[in-house]
Amino acid sequence: MNLQAVKNEFLGGWKPFEVVWLSLFLIAQIVIYIQNPDSILAMISGIAGILCVVFVSKGKVSNYFFGLIFAYTYFYVAWQANYLGEMNTVLYVYIPAQFIGYFLWRDNLQKGSEGAESVIAKSLTLKGWIVVLGTIAIGTFLFVQALNAAGGSSTGLDGLTTVIVVVAQLLMILRYREQWLLWIALNVISIVLWMQAEEGSLAMMTMYSAYLLNSLYGYYNWTKLERAHRQVAK
Repeated sequence: MNLQAVKNEFLGGWKPFEVVWLSLFLIAQIVIYIQNPDSILAMISGIAGILCVVFVSKGKVSNYFFGLIFAYTYFYVAWQANYLGEMNTVLYVYIPAQFIGYFLWRDNLQKGSEGAESVIAKSLTLKGWIVVLGTIAIGTFLFVQALNAAGGSSTGLDGLTTVIVVVAQLLMILRYREQWLLWIALNVISIVLWMQAEEGSLAMMTMYSAYLLNSLYGYYNWTKLERAHRQVAK
């Protein structure tokens, strides 16, 4: 990848309001840490996480670079809070997904009007939705039992968020726009989860609030990407 391609990837295709709201949430993370410096890792994780999800909503493959930074730092934040489900999610879902997703996305990109590349989005069928919802229900029940046996904290919410992350991450890797509906549900639950924590909770709540707004926009933008691809394919 040459210098111009790197420039287009990171700087190309941004709308003014996207830059403004991204800047606001990044500043918010820094201000929160200055006022309440409980965990520098939580701040770094929050910043990397926000950058990652915003780049995902734009369909940019470079989101996986920030995703790796988020995954490694978030692991230690969740460890300090004794959220075993979140820790296992990072180890067995987030980190492997960054590498797998990069290679799958890299081969399914389309150029935009400004030269920036974005991923080719797809949508679920009714059968796909049945499989997704059934997997979440059964997976949550089984995983909560395992977390209870391991002595985890807030096992109900922790187990549910873990399973939703696994399914949503898989949909993301496979380029389905419906991933964003799961991320919306996850972000609401995660805000409630981190309200119960003591270490790094404010930074994490701010991060997930940014995620929630970004998920709403992500669904809107990926709907546009999916429609654009269908028009080109006709």
